[in-house]
Amino acid sequence: MLGPTGIGVLWTRASVLESMPPFLGGGGMIADVRLDGFTPAKGVARFEAGTPPIAETVGLHAAVRYLVGLGMDNIADHDHELTVDALTRLESNFAGRVRIVGPHDTKDRGGVISLDVEGVHPHDVAQVLDEFGVCVRPGHHCAKPLMRRFGLAATARASFGPYSLKADTDVLLEALEAAISMFG
Repeated sequence: MLGPTGIGVLWTRASVLESMPPFLGGGGMIADVRLDGFTPAKGVARFEAGTPPIAETVGLHAAVRYLVGLGMDNIADHDHELTVDALTRLESNFAGRVRIVGPHDTKDRGGVISLDVEGVHPHDVAQVLDEFGVCVRPGHHCAKPLMRRFGLAATARASFGPYSLKADTDVLLEALEAAISMFG
């Protein structure tokens, strides 16, 4: 959500939260401590061990305000438009050389595209793209079972945001062509 790292939000029903045991100890997450154990605080406080992430909370708040100001529907429409454009151009320019992992129907996907460049490791792809100023995330993306299902060790993942432009896709395609030429 464009905020700082080290913070997240868990949104769930109170009944689910109450059934979960605390998983970290310390700080404000306790109501009472005894020699034989402790009693966790009530509600969400029992998941807040140690010093709260104050700077991260302020940063996340600013990011949420910014995104709400842009309009979440506007952001979704913008992501969708860029994703349709990128998928269309990737499929037409790199058929048989670049595999797009994930649904090709843009109704069921967001502004993230995972790529497998035939015969080129995703870390090598990322390094070449970086030389063009294109930042992708290479790796298994905390989804090793999914990578195994697709017969892949990793992918290079490109993503769009509210700041992305079609010109960014132009550079991505140019950089992919250079990576394919370099390693092909």
